[in-house]
Amino acid sequence: MKRFMIALTALIFMCLLCVSCTNSAYPPEDTTEEKQNDTTEEVTTEEETTDETTASETTAETTAAQTETKAETKAETTPQTAQTEQQGGNGGGGITIGGGGSIGGGGSSSSGGYVTPYNASCKDAYPSRITTAAGKTLVHTYSDRAVGQEDNSTTLSYMPMKSTTVLTNPNESYNSPKAILNDIKPGLSSDGVLVGYDGYMFYKDTLNDFVGDGFLHDQVYNRAVDMLKERNNFAKANGMKFYFVIAPNKNTVYPNYMPEGYTMAQYRRYDQFISILKSAGITAVDLRGAMSSAVAACPERNLYYKFDTHWNNHAGYIAYETLMNVIKKDYPNVVVHSKSEYQINYCETYMKDQAWYLGYYDYFKDYGPVYTLKSQRTAALTNYQKKDAWGQFKFAYEAASGPNKGYSDKLYWFRYVNSYNTSAPNIYVMRDSYSIAMNTFLKDSFYESTYNWTFAFNKQEILDADADIILVIVSERNLRSYVDNKAVVD
Repeated sequence: MKRFMIALTALIFMCLLCVSCTNSAYPPEDTTEEKQNDTTEEVTTEEETTDETTASETTAETTAAQTETKAETKAETTPQTAQTEQQGGNGGGGITIGGGGSIGGGGSSSSGGYVTPYNASCKDAYPSRITTAAGKTLVHTYSDRAVGQEDNSTTLSYMPMKSTTVLTNPNESYNSPKAILNDIKPGLSSDGVLVGYDGYMFYKDTLNDFVGDGFLHDQVYNRAVDMLKERNNFAKANGMKFYFVIAPNKNTVYPNYMPEGYTMAQYRRYDQFISILKSAGITAVDLRGAMSSAVAACPERNLYYKFDTHWNNHAGYIAYETLMNVIKKDYPNVVVHSKSEYQINYCETYMKDQAWYLGYYDYFKDYGPVYTLKSQRTAALTNYQKKDAWGQFKFAYEAASGPNKGYSDKLYWFRYVNSYNTSAPNIYVMRDSYSIAMNTFLKDSFYESTYNWTFAFNKQEILDADADIILVIVSERNLRSYVDNKAVVD
């Protein structure tokens, strides 16, 4: 009995010792953050996250201890895991980077490295003002919400921007991370992408335009003038008018959202090309003033997709209105629709080429406005030529019914006829991908409108289109390609 009591006493002593060691190694969690934000809910681990997880079951804020655990897990996240997280959690709305600022949430930092799936639609997840690392104050822009008097109260929609028939492949390269997720923050330069503030990802190849490098030297300048003069003379000889639209680069419209260390030059290739067009006698439509005015008038309305180089239909309408006010002076019968004539809806967009390049295509989500004429006095697609899609355009939606049946953003050549505009002129458009945001407006302003994704000047095709107007739409970053007659791929 005595031996038994001694053994029992020793066992109790060992148990007490183990409890003491456990408490000293793992102190109680600090619940300060939970007290500050009493809406925070339990965060599941990666293994516990499923497609059925709801937004209320996922949180963008964690305790310091949970945050450190998530940082280690996130560094090893696979494309499939990232996709699962995005489907499971609609919350967060930004990428919060531990100790190094945030994307979407501005320049503030959080303790630890937990990263929430980026959903640019989460308006309430962002502060209205953003402070950069240098102390500059910016306005947060929204991708999916009505601002002011926009009418988006009904379900009318010209076209969703997310494919309903083609699914992405989590094992493809566009879902294979090229950078560590925690590194995707203002200042990152990777795989042709430059990350700025408010979630904006900029195309690195636009840096030369931005800082004032890449001017056309004398020989190329003179060649450009001669080429454009010859094309303008062809237009005049055949009773046509030539217009040229330059779509500004994203960082031209949002220079303040570029990362630290970059300053936009006062005089750039954009300005040089305007002088070339004037020398050739062609009507140049400079959109920078209109875009800047729109940003100043409504700074919270996003004009470009967050994770893409392209502008959205808000900017497309501004470009359309600016252009049509010029054309109407020469062609009074052209139809110009006011913004109030359109129903505006917001749809998820496939346009995320910068996320594509980084290997996080499915991880990032963004939305954009879709404009539809309320009157339904719209054009019908009468002819088109398909080509194999490339890059993100393979996920562009194709209209299956209605007047737009067969249309997709990936079409290279197509023609619309608007039977409501029989007295309006015809237009032939040579373009790059920036024209996509203008197509929906242009087709309802003319009688026949023909669109060719090319910089090649095919005189016979222009004549066959019975065009009254020749329009070129070129993005700022493609101006040199236009001069060199290079094939257009984006």
